[in-house]
Amino acid sequence: MHTQTHNVKTKKQHGIALIEALIAILLFSLGVLALAGMQATMSKNVTQSKLRGEASFLANQLIGQMWVDQANLTSYAIDADACTASDYAKCTSWLTSVQQMLPGGSAEVTVDSGAVGITVSWALPGEEAPSQLQIDANITN
Repeated sequence: MHTQTHNVKTKKQHGIALIEALIAILLFSLGVLALAGMQATMSKNVTQSKLRGEASFLANQLIGQMWVDQANLTSYAIDADACTASDYAKCTSWLTSVQQMLPGGSAEVTVDSGAVGITVSWALPGEEAPSQLQIDANITN
């Protein structure tokens, strides 16, 4: 009688190891998928951070040029991706740098009596709205 009770318990537990293994594989798979999703998000954030740093560098570079070249301050105005003084080499050179360093890079620069506003924009492929960095400065003697 004792042997028969033992056989019934063994038959009821048959297949439990397989179910435990399937649950373990499911949990492991969910963990791997979560890590892959986190890595993709992290990669996108690192790229955006790098581009934001480059945009900041470019805007500060232009402000430095403008401080040195205050006599030609109005020549740095940029509207619709073109320098308003289209023959001013320093302006066109800087705008070319923006377009080369940033994907879909563009810039707008307003100059009004020493008050300067610089907006640098870029867009990663697949993004709906472009990212922007805006810096305002006062450049006066």
